[in-house]
Order: sequence, then C-alpha cells, then structure tokens
Amino acid sequence: MKITDFLGGKVTYIISHLTVMAVTVAMLVALNPAGGKIFSIYIGILYIIAAIVPLFAEYRRKREYYNLLVSGFERLDRKNLIAEIIPEPDFFEGKLLYGILKASNKACLEEINKYKELQEEYREYIEMWVHEIKTPISSSKLIAQNRRDEATDSISEELDSIESYIEQALFYARSNSVEKDYIIKEISLEKPVYAAIKRNSKQLIGAGISVSAENLNVSVYSDSKWLEFILDQLIINSVKYAREKDAFIRIEAKELSNSRMLIVSDNGIGIPENELPRIFDKGFTGTNGRLRGKSTGMGLYICRKLCEKMGISISAESELGSGTAVSIVFPRSSMTDIL
Repeated sequence: MKITDFLGGKVTYIISHLTVMAVTVAMLVALNPAGGKIFSIYIGILYIIAAIVPLFAEYRRKREYYNLLVSGFERLDRKNLIAEIIPEPDFFEGKLLYGILKASNKACLEEINKYKELQEEYREYIEMWVHEIKTPISSSKLIAQNRRDEATDSISEELDSIESYIEQALFYARSNSVEKDYIIKEISLEKPVYAAIKRNSKQLIGAGISVSAENLNVSVYSDSKWLEFILDQLIINSVKYAREKDAFIRIEAKELSNSRMLIVSDNGIGIPENELPRIFDKGFTGTNGRLRGKSTGMGLYICRKLCEKMGISISAESELGSGTAVSIVFPRSSMTDIL
C-alpha cells in the first residue's frame, strides 16, 4: 500500500482540515492584529501536527495489514483460504473485509463439497455400470467362442474393443481418486508387460505385429494393475497406427544412474513433429486419429494422469513414417517414503 494510494482516499479529510486551519489562523490574526501573527503560526503548526499524527498512524496500521493480506494471498496455492491465514484487524474497514472473506470462504467450501459429493456419486455409478456391463460382454464372448466362424470371430474382436473402452472409462473415473485404489510396492516389470501383451494377443496376431521383450528382469516401484493398464494403452496405440507390413513392437528396460526406464517402441506411421507435444492432452486425436477414425484422445491422457499420481514420468519421441517410442521412468527409491 503506497502513501499516495492512502492519501487519495483522504482528500476530503485533508481539504477540510486545511480549510479549518486557515480560517482559524485568519480569525486569530483579525482579533489580535498586533501580536496575533506569531501566536497564529504556533496554533497552525499544532493543528497540522494534531491532524497528521493520527493520519500517519492510520496509514501505517493499514499498510501493514494490507501488505500482509496481499503477500499471504500470493503465497497461497488455494486462494479461497486467505481468510484462514490472516489475523483479524483492529480497524473498521478491515473488520468488514475480514468478515466478508470469512463468509465467502465458507460459501466457497460448501460449493466445493457439494460438487465433490456429486462427482463421487457419478464415479460410483460409473464403476457400478462398468461391472454390470462386463457380464453381458463376457457372455457374448463365450457364445462367440463356442460357435467359431468368421462372423463370430469378428464379433469377438469388436467385443474386445468394447471391453477395452469400458476399462478406459473405469480408469478415468477412478483417476481423480487413484490413491484409494493403488499400492506402490516393488514389482518386476515382467508381470505387467507380459500381462498387457497377452491381453492384446489377438489384435497383435490379427495385425501381423511381432513383439519382442528385453531386459525385463528389473524391479521398479509402482502398482502392477495401473502399470498394466498404461502398457495396455500403449500397445493398443501401436496396433492402431501400425504399418501394413513388417510391423513390430519392442518393449525393453534400461538402467539409468538414478532411475529405471521402460521403453515401448514401434515402427508405425509415427506422429507429426508439431503434434508431438500435445499427444498427452485430454481429447487430442491428431492427424492420425482423424484419418484412421479410431482415436478418442483419452488413452494417453489417462496414462499421463496415472503416472503423475504414482510419481513416475512418461514422455514420447516420434518421427513421422518411422515409428514412436514412449518412455516411462521410475525412480530407484521407494515411493512409499513420499506418500
């Protein structure tokens, strides 16, 4: 708070006091022309001091409070909690502002809690719906497997795709409260990698894509179920955007100085350079997704969100026409020390 800002709101106060002082001095001089000038000057000086001292004291008190208010607000991550960290002031305008902030904060928290409850209800409904819909899908797949022909094989493949999208919806619904559904512990990369490959074996065989897995006898700190879902999404993307002949997917682990890296690479159609920074954005499908019409723009977004929750990083490199490599980096130390 600057002195000019403070004085700007005190213009009427200053003008009125100067006017009263000038009239008082003039009256004293008029009443005592002989010796009234010196006396009038003293009276004028005392009047100015009496007016300035309380003005300065008020400025100093308000400046300290409002500076505290501004600095506290700037430091806060959750701005709506400003009323919780500042003390109640001792002047009327500050008390009024403090009361408004308190009331506003309370109303804001009530609104937040209301929407949290609605979100939680929606998440519970999605989870229930997913579990319910899995039963008819499993039954349909069983019927298709018992009556094998070209048509039922195609139906079975489409059911696999539907099941994959349903799993994606379930993981997305849980992604905002992932800490309730995962356990970080030391696991071998072999289990989630081979589980993801097995899960997509039909699509891989049908598309004629060869898969190689190397150096997977490595331990990392992660949740096996969530990591399997992430790998599943990466393999699905590689199948979607595979080249027509000699397509392959390579999954390998590497040791770094302070971390371990899992790389999923392919020789597919690749990603345009200008689109690469956006592939983890929500709903981004890109040129390839629009051309092939098979992308929702949610898979990689959910992967990044889950990685952030688990304290691991994910990134991608790609060259148009040559393929894509997605890297997942795990810290060496246990994440349980952080959680």
